[in-house]
Amino acid sequence: MNTRPEQLVPAFDRLPEPEQIAQMATWLAQAGLDSLELSNEAAGLKLRIRVGQAAIAAVSPTVAAPPAQAGTAMVAVKAPYFGHLCLTHPLRDAPFAPVGAKVGQGDVVALLTLDTLQVPVPAPVAGTVVDIVAQPDALVGYGAVILNIQPD
Repeated sequence: MNTRPEQLVPAFDRLPEPEQIAQMATWLAQAGLDSLELSNEAAGLKLRIRVGQAAIAAVSPTVAAPPAQAGTAMVAVKAPYFGHLCLTHPLRDAPFAPVGAKVGQGDVVALLTLDTLQVPVPAPVAGTVVDIVAQPDALVGYGAVILNIQPD
């Protein structure tokens, strides 16, 4: 029995445009995944995207830090994928990066979960977490702001 709300699964009633397929391949590589398959038997559609290991290795799992400006501007931590936001460690019930926490560049500050897949959200810069924008367990999209960091 499928208990998931249907709005979580986008309609797949026609093949995506080539630019959309390329963007999906980029997201797969960024998430460290090697393939994605979409199918709609009723419409007779099947799309399989495979990303080569070279493409996965070429995409850095951490977000490049923007140029620092003497500690004045906050840096937004954005979702590198889509999924339900997890701000606490699932095995320890401890928050990854609560407000006021010092984080290093590349530290995991959250997880995005989709079924059994868990994608880490790395800090793009070292600094202090100043606010958390997104709500825990919320479904966030690619590029959504999760929290803000004041760079060191």
